[in-house]
Amino acid sequence: MKRPGVLRFTLRRHQAVLGSLALLVLCLLLQMTTLSAPSRSAVPNRLDALLYDWRFQLLPPERALQLPIVIVDLDEFTQQREGRWPWNRAKVAELLEALRSKGAALIGLDMVFSEPGLNPVESVLDAPELSEAARAELEGIAERHDGDATLARALSNDIVLGYFLHAEGVSSGELPLPFLELGRAHAPLSLPDMPDYTSNLSILTGWAPSAGFITAIPDVDGIVRRAPLVMRQGDGVYASLTLEMARLLLGAPWVRLSLAPSAGQSLVTGVHIGKQLWVPLDTDGNMLVPYRGASRSFSYLSATRVLRADAPAPALAALDGAVVLVGTSALGLADLRTIPLQTAYPGVEVHANVLDTLLQAALGHDVFYHRPDWEPAATLSMLFISGLALTLLLAGRSPAAMLGISATWLAMTIGINFAFWHYGHIALPLAMQTLLVLLLAGFNIAMGYLRSNRQKREIQGMFGQYVPPDHVERMLAHPELASWQGEQKDMTVLFADIRNFTALSESLSPVELKHLLNCYLTAMTAIIFEARGTIDKYVGDMVMAFWNAPLDDPDHAAHAVSAALAMQARMQTLMREFEAEGLPVFAIGIGISTGMMNVGDMGSDYRRAYTVLGDCVNLGARLEGITGYYQTPILVSHATRDQAQGFTYRPVDLIRVKGRQEPVQTSEPVCASHETDPMTREHIVQFEAALMHYRAREFDHARIMLLDLQSLDPARRSLYTLYLERMSVLNPNALPAHWAGVFDHETKQ
Repeated sequence: MKRPGVLRFTLRRHQAVLGSLALLVLCLLLQMTTLSAPSRSAVPNRLDALLYDWRFQLLPPERALQLPIVIVDLDEFTQQREGRWPWNRAKVAELLEALRSKGAALIGLDMVFSEPGLNPVESVLDAPELSEAARAELEGIAERHDGDATLARALSNDIVLGYFLHAEGVSSGELPLPFLELGRAHAPLSLPDMPDYTSNLSILTGWAPSAGFITAIPDVDGIVRRAPLVMRQGDGVYASLTLEMARLLLGAPWVRLSLAPSAGQSLVTGVHIGKQLWVPLDTDGNMLVPYRGASRSFSYLSATRVLRADAPAPALAALDGAVVLVGTSALGLADLRTIPLQTAYPGVEVHANVLDTLLQAALGHDVFYHRPDWEPAATLSMLFISGLALTLLLAGRSPAAMLGISATWLAMTIGINFAFWHYGHIALPLAMQTLLVLLLAGFNIAMGYLRSNRQKREIQGMFGQYVPPDHVERMLAHPELASWQGEQKDMTVLFADIRNFTALSESLSPVELKHLLNCYLTAMTAIIFEARGTIDKYVGDMVMAFWNAPLDDPDHAAHAVSAALAMQARMQTLMREFEAEGLPVFAIGIGISTGMMNVGDMGSDYRRAYTVLGDCVNLGARLEGITGYYQTPILVSHATRDQAQGFTYRPVDLIRVKGRQEPVQTSEPVCASHETDPMTREHIVQFEAALMHYRAREFDHARIMLLDLQSLDPARRSLYTLYLERMSVLNPNALPAHWAGVFDHETKQ
């Protein structure tokens, strides 16, 4: 049967395990909500987004090549020189022709021409006072001043237009043809549907061979971490501006989705750009953008410098063979984004990063950061394994150990996640893993501190008045060293009692008796504490103490004997103090026994005490009781003498006490071995020889030696006289054969 203390510990450990498992289940359920909640809107995803940014800043993606991508910027300087945007479409056409003349290989327009441009001639034609002749002449030249038509004629295979797909508002302009038409037989796609659009004028869409959407969808916190490469609008799937530009640059004839069937629908896993490149995407058709750095990581050139050809020659030369994106960084044109690296980041540079990533990958340099389709299952599995391991590792440990294990586990978790990020370009979720470790660590550490505080209160309540203060401090600092559970161990017990206390107490007033006992017990307790003993109880004038519990003490027998000698020495000075106060003097007897004892928190539901029980405990009480019979201040058992080395002992008697059949050799500790004077040692040797003759039934030899000792050692005269009287009534010839000199104490003293 398990001991109560073990059961309490086991119950507390089970409580910690059950609590940890409950937290694990909660985290698993919370992680699973990310599978059913709208993308990037669940709480774990919000936390993951923050950790994503932190990870992105610590280990930014690396670029193997510096590709010739140039951003032609409609910046503030351009608008100061050329006029505020929107310009006349003819000027946009001039810009395109200027770029083409400088050798631009492909031009992408991060802008939309959804409304007809203003024709100055047509505005004059609306004047009512205009004559018919003038009207006819102006109608003849109106077409030459139509900016939309001029821009349309400037469009060719090296121009990619932009347009918006969105979920709110009205549709305007004309969409190009999608790269994928969804028929009725086609399984539903995981792509979100964008029912509305803002596209270019039909005249521009008709002349432009290529176009792609420029829609940017930030996360719920407003940060652009992903860029959609494909979107669904009605029954068609459309490509982004950067995807279409990459297709043209790679000479790919087609774009095709990579799909995986799941629960009656087709999940988007990526997109093929011809046979040249496969791009991993999430189920919403987004690509994680591995930003090269903060803004101006690509070459910038003011549009006005291109129009007027007044840029430095190297800047203009950089346009030769370059891929050009025309956009704006001007504050007033509202195309600034927030990315993990900074705020107010030009939207056109987001497209530049995406295009650069696609082209780098096509050249054999994998710079994609993605979450593979196996990520949800892997995340749940890792979460379960991590939580289960921590539950088993943390339960029942000290707060310091739990803190160390949790910190190590968290560092390992983050390290593995960073390794996937840096070496495999896999962006695994980190928030729930981190949260799980912190929750389990916090819960178990809190449980540990509660358990530790409970143990400290138990220790203070149970041992505060019974063990030395330094013992209490050690147990409070290291509760695991102390054990108040019921157990059996080798211990030493000491009983000290005032002789003839009843007669003594009757001669004193209650006040005097209280003062005497308080002084006596305080002095004796201090000595026991100094010798590392534990006070079991006070019973009137009797003091009971033991050693080797609750803290282990390998020298428990020696410490008990040392305490007994110190107590008798203290009694000498204490009696002089009492005599000076007019109080009666008295002597004490001390009995010490060593052996196996039961120790623990014992008692009833109403009152309990930390105490010792057992045959050896009873023996100690009997030895104290017969010290008066032998007129010896201290009596110890043979087991105590065997274990307490370093003392000089005088044998006293081989006895059998009431309640025990086995005889016990008793001895009196005289002093420490190094303090023994030669005369005392000689007297002890002579007494040991006398006892040998006595037990050998050689009474005549024993009597001679004892009579000699009476004169040589008068302090022990009563002990020698006891043996002389015993031999006077014994006939050695009439003793039974098994007689060995054992004296039976028939009554409790």
